[in-house]
Amino acid sequence: MSEQILSGKTCLVTGGGGGLGKAIASHFLEAGAMVVICDVNEERLQATSAELSPKGPLKAIKTDITKTNEVEGLFETIIGEFGKIDVLVNNAGIMDHFDPIGDMDMELWDRVMAINLTAPALMSKLAVRNMLAQPKPDGRIINIVSVAGKAGWASGMNFLTLFLVSWLTLPGAAYTASKHGLVGLTKNTAAYYGNMGIKCNALMMGAMETNIADAFRSGLNAAGMEKMKTVLEAIQAPFVDINEVAGFCVNMTYGKGAGQINGATIAIDNGWTSVVG
Repeated sequence: MSEQILSGKTCLVTGGGGGLGKAIASHFLEAGAMVVICDVNEERLQATSAELSPKGPLKAIKTDITKTNEVEGLFETIIGEFGKIDVLVNNAGIMDHFDPIGDMDMELWDRVMAINLTAPALMSKLAVRNMLAQPKPDGRIINIVSVAGKAGWASGMNFLTLFLVSWLTLPGAAYTASKHGLVGLTKNTAAYYGNMGIKCNALMMGAMETNIADAFRSGLNAAGMEKMKTVLEAIQAPFVDINEVAGFCVNMTYGKGAGQINGATIAIDNGWTSVVG
């Protein structure tokens, strides 16, 4: 990217050690930002840091975002080194095992909520406080949600589509509830702080090839991802290109017109929700 629209901006990307988070960090660096990535996976984090550091100022900080003291330490380090935070991307997340509520392991429920909803809430709280402390607040928060944040999946499906989707893509109660909650957090943050210089939006992602699948590959049928691909092909909705999404994230921050978008949930799903939503 030739245009340095993020020059002088400090951007934090959670779950930045791989997948979509890594792609977003890479595009932010190319757009001139000072980037901080955090991840709980030390090995993945350091490998990404080594790969992306030549692109620009990058700091990698191992952080368990479910622990308040580590998140507070993360922000202290960012502000101490860069002075401020301009952009927060709440990207980190985990899947459940696709269990409906009647079969739900409540320990898994708590962990999904802790990572997918409570952590973004804490991150947003600390980011908002720093953004408001700036002489002229102009902050951005992007929450990576999912099409699971739109419905319970049955709405509007015909029988054949419902049959196909139920093989793999029906998310469990915990994941669905966490993503619905993150949409609500997005809208509340946007409504409250929009006239104070902080814009908050959500990207409602379709199926992607990212490391979020790590959490359920070991707990489900090994052929799951292949079945998902079959379903996506059947309804003509290919996997989302994470590099395209990352480029869109750059434009969602300070690109032309970005300041006019607030409280939006934007589907980036290759038309998936237009078919099954």
